[in-house]
Amino acid sequence: MLSGVPNFRDAGGYATRHGRAVRKGRLYRSGRPAQATVSDVATLRDLGVATIVDLRWPDERRHHPTGPWAGAFAVVTSDIGGAVDPWPDFLRASDLSAAALEEYIRRFYAEAAFQARHVDLFARYFQALADGPGALLVHCTGGKDRTGLVIALTHHLLGVHRDDILADYLATNTHWPYEVHGAEVAAGLAAIHGAVFPSEAAVRAVMEVRPDFLDGAFRSLTDRHGSVEGYIESVLGVSPDMRERIAARLTG
Repeated sequence: MLSGVPNFRDAGGYATRHGRAVRKGRLYRSGRPAQATVSDVATLRDLGVATIVDLRWPDERRHHPTGPWAGAFAVVTSDIGGAVDPWPDFLRASDLSAAALEEYIRRFYAEAAFQARHVDLFARYFQALADGPGALLVHCTGGKDRTGLVIALTHHLLGVHRDDILADYLATNTHWPYEVHGAEVAAGLAAIHGAVFPSEAAVRAVMEVRPDFLDGAFRSLTDRHGSVEGYIESVLGVSPDMRERIAARLTG
């Protein structure tokens, strides 16, 4: 639907245990929109997008700015936790093996939801879902890990079946396929590392999502807070009243 924005899709269309469906046209997810075309921006406006939640670190936003067109939208960002994304530092110190990359990503899923910057961003994301005008677009860089986690939390909150939560999460592997974007990602990894060019297995480890990544995140939330709901309420501050407002906007 968007030619310059990777991994863009509607997060709606799933049934919930309450007998309602997640409405389409209310919540969208994507990778970074830094290369959005004029037509893409017009499409976002036509879709009714009014709020953009940018989950990236400040240096990611600086290196790949969304562009002046974003001034027409309410944009949510956070500088909590410093400016520098730890991912490039890890890449420079690693051997760029698939095993090392997968282990880093696995640790990310176990820890990300508890980092102060993600708590801040996720909390304000849910506040925007409850009270913001129009539709909302949430994105990070690839639209797969940070975005995948917060969308999975949203679907869980709305009562989407776990199989559908996982299906939506895994759809990244179709919407951002190695066969189309792998060479570009490989070149980016090599440029950061400076010495090693990654194997196909390593690039796939960076690009593709797996069920055990999301399972690990949900397991960490449950271990620390008793349930995913406990995390959403006690850490992100989503009260029962907020939850009802979100459900009223996103389901029907």
